Amino acid sequence: MSTAQHRANASKASRPRVGVAGVGQIPFRTRYPEHTFQELAFEVARAALRDAGITTDDVQGAVYGIYSDLLMRQQSSDSLVHDYLGLRGKPALRISAGASTGAFAARAAYAEIASGLSDVVLLLGVQKSGDLINPENQHRGEGTMMSESITHDVNWQHPVTPFPPAAWGLSLNAHMERYGTPTVEQLAKAALKNHRNARLNPYAQLKLDLTLEDILNSRIIAWPTTMYECCGFAECAAAMVLVSERVAGRMAKRPVWIAGVGTSVEAVLQDGDGENYGRVPAIRRSGEAAYTMAGVTKPREELDVAEVHDIFSGLEIMAYEELGLCAPGEGGRLVDEGVTERTGPLPVNPSGGRIACGHIAGVSEIFSLCEVTRQLREEAGERQVAIRRGRGLVSTVGGQSANIAAALVLERDA
Repeated sequence: MSTAQHRANASKASRPRVGVAGVGQIPFRTRYPEHTFQELAFEVARAALRDAGITTDDVQGAVYGIYSDLLMRQQSSDSLVHDYLGLRGKPALRISAGASTGAFAARAAYAEIASGLSDVVLLLGVQKSGDLINPENQHRGEGTMMSESITHDVNWQHPVTPFPPAAWGLSLNAHMERYGTPTVEQLAKAALKNHRNARLNPYAQLKLDLTLEDILNSRIIAWPTTMYECCGFAECAAAMVLVSERVAGRMAKRPVWIAGVGTSVEAVLQDGDGENYGRVPAIRRSGEAAYTMAGVTKPREELDVAEVHDIFSGLEIMAYEELGLCAPGEGGRLVDEGVTERTGPLPVNPSGGRIACGHIAGVSEIFSLCEVTRQLREEAGERQVAIRRGRGLVSTVGGQSANIAAALVLERDA
């Protein structure tokens, strides 16, 4: 064992342990027209608390991942959720960090417990996205598109930058130019994997019986990305109960521990040349930080499962490389060899990923943490993967130009 590994293990042994004691989810849906965001939050909070075997009386504080007040049609929406959940008088924090919102909220909840401020924290993500509709035709109106697009820098990006599949697709095209991969067939295979996985997931938004040809022949959204290689737009909520080791024994189930947390916020306007041409440095640096904290040195060999941000399939393949699952330029090979299939050596996105399970910033990241927790508990039903090492990874990225990323390593006791 190297000196660095000895230091990592010593640091890990002395660090307070924070565990996931309960999870709660509802399915991703295009809309929940009959429910307010408070009601969606209530459903997942109740499920997470029941899973942990506790009540709101046991909760000492809350951290909320809420991406956009504009989409919610409500400023200070977190305080309304807090009140609706019956947590009046208890501390709360709201986080917004683009499509990494939920993961940054998880970091804040982890820090709340690791610091000793609390022993039991409710982590909850909720986001409505379909209520900004045209009342005459009941279709999504310009307000929804505007609230999404102004994630970009309104002075320098918004006037000229298209929506994510095209804007983020610039990095994919640069990657393909630099490495010659992934091919259009590999992009379609990665998407097909996730669509197959989603058909086994009761929480998934899409359950389409697609072929590789269906994906390749669907309309181009932003070359080379086709329609079935892009995620949809959804509403959802997800929650977790995080606890200190001191109280973990009181919970209904053995906790899954948060072994590593890493975040990175890169330059908003990346120069796109040099070593980062065709790369996503925020994913790489957040992953490295989480691995170091967890004592992971060979992620391909030490992880059982991963959930990564596949707002389009090319980003998933690029994440393989940035997260050290293979060398740069070799992500497409993992797809061809079936490494990341649900039955492969390292399954990625057994939930169906953003492409098929569903996506809305603020929720997806917590939803992925719930998925990996269920997988490590071996409670994932038909989509259960083989757990041999007891470790899983969640990685997410968002922001103005894929510049805000987070990664968390979860592990169970032997």
